Amino acid sequence: MPRYRSPEIESAGQDSFLDVVTNIVGILIILVMVIGGRVQQLVFEPTAPTDSQAAALGREIETLEATVAITENEVQELVEQGEQITLAAVGANAARVELATAVAAATREVEQRKASSDKARVKVAEAAAQKQRLKTEIEKTELEAQGLAHAPQTTKEVLAYPTPIGRTVTGEEIHFRLEGDRIAYIPLTELFELAKGQTRRQQGDLASMSNRIETVGPEQDFTLDYVIETKIDQARGQVLVRSREWVVRPVGPGIGEQVEAALGSRSRFRSLLANATPDVTVTLWCYPDSFEGFRKVREELYRLGIATACRPLPEGAPIGGSTEGSKSVAQ
Repeated sequence: MPRYRSPEIESAGQDSFLDVVTNIVGILIILVMVIGGRVQQLVFEPTAPTDSQAAALGREIETLEATVAITENEVQELVEQGEQITLAAVGANAARVELATAVAAATREVEQRKASSDKARVKVAEAAAQKQRLKTEIEKTELEAQGLAHAPQTTKEVLAYPTPIGRTVTGEEIHFRLEGDRIAYIPLTELFELAKGQTRRQQGDLASMSNRIETVGPEQDFTLDYVIETKIDQARGQVLVRSREWVVRPVGPGIGEQVEAALGSRSRFRSLLANATPDVTVTLWCYPDSFEGFRKVREELYRLGIATACRPLPEGAPIGGSTEGSKSVAQ
């Protein structure tokens, strides 16, 4: 069982401990002050050196002075060497720049020479190829010449046409269509006569006739579509009726004669040309697939002394005309 301690006894013990500590600290302070006073009273007196020590010190000083002099000389030499190295470095840098410039110039010169050499090689190659082509053409020409020299001699008649001088057709025209290497007569005159007769029969209603499309035919394998136009001449008190536009259409494909057959002596083409006078002009409406036939027909018409006019047409285009159109030009 623990003892009970009175508060008064515990407080008295703490005060005794503090007193002991304070006394010890005070003693230590006194000791420090005493020792400090004695140290201040001490006097250090230098020991007088002996002669041997002075001589040794003198020799040592001389040695040190000689060493210093040598060191200064070495330092001076090192400084001079450093300056020389600096100058050498500057010179080396300049030489390096000059060398780099020379290398760059040499590189450019080499590239230029290489480019010139490449161009020269290309020209040589092109010249060689041209020479080979010319040689091949010469050999081919020689072979053709030898073949012609041994070929049988034949004579071919060539028609020389006079210089074409165009003139506008004002007289009678006979129209033919060339398509699919066939030639067919276009009865324009007969179709126009049929159109006139039909228009006369319908003149009772002039107001309804204007801009009306009419059709006549078929007549000899063709029909005619035309647009009627009426115009009142107030000065004369007349009403003019005319065809403003017209288109001729075949009744079907494959009409007419083959060009070779038409150029024969008993063809319909020959019979239609039999009564042609010198004032008649033959107008050929030609499609792209019949240009060869057109040349044959034109040669025959030239032999007969009949003027010829050509109306080339694109494929599929109809044959037609209008009041604003142009007339045929014969040669």
